[in-house]
Amino acid sequence: MDFDGVDVFEAIVRSARQDLEEGLWSLYSAFQNYPFPQSLDASPLRDPEKILSDLKSAPLRELSAEALGPYAASAMTTVGSADEFKHFLPRILHLSVISPCSYGFEPPAIASKLALSDWKQWPVAEQTAVANVVYAAWAFKRLQDPDFDPSAWDWILAMARLDLQIESCLGLWVRQPTPNAFLQLARADLKGLYRGNGFWEDIAAEKRRFVLDWVTGTTVENAVIELVEAIPTGEQWQIDRLLDEIEELRRLPWRVEEPLG
Repeated sequence: MDFDGVDVFEAIVRSARQDLEEGLWSLYSAFQNYPFPQSLDASPLRDPEKILSDLKSAPLRELSAEALGPYAASAMTTVGSADEFKHFLPRILHLSVISPCSYGFEPPAIASKLALSDWKQWPVAEQTAVANVVYAAWAFKRLQDPDFDPSAWDWILAMARLDLQIESCLGLWVRQPTPNAFLQLARADLKGLYRGNGFWEDIAAEKRRFVLDWVTGTTVENAVIELVEAIPTGEQWQIDRLLDEIEELRRLPWRVEEPLG
């Protein structure tokens, strides 16, 4: 892809943004029949009345991250049920696109909530709406400057947690390369992937191995090297670090039995 052709890149970004916007619209539509809860069951360590008051502070599509965050972070573990979670899920995913690093809106954390709610048993229309947003969020985020939004890898992690088809997304990462896509990859916690730390701890070893094999394979390395001249000079150190990390991971033994410490 010729990145001197700015119009081509901008067209890709516009298309990805449109897909994401359409996905979010469909998500709200898919869950619109789940009513606002009249009360919330909660752990004694929580303040359900305060949480409910914050949730009433604006219409669903306008709820702020500050108002929704405490509920989003504790939903189903210490506050509320799966049906209540479904009411707020469209806005939670929406805010995960807008504010992915805010409390309660990290994409892998939302994926863990979905897994906890046994989302694969939901109606197909609901599953499809969720999956489409996750895919579209990744497709849009990988095109963004990681200095302002380094969340593309978190969406891959969310896909892995939800057992979605990450293969095609990883393939597109190298088939449709952009400078930002590889700078996004350079920000990924690849050591956490290898060790099975953090959110990777809940992901099957064979899936971690698949992603690790992709990262350390020659396809990624060759694509990065081919594109390196398009990377801004001031950012090329990140690409050098990525290539060094890939080489280091290749030398490490793989242990399937359990996450490394």
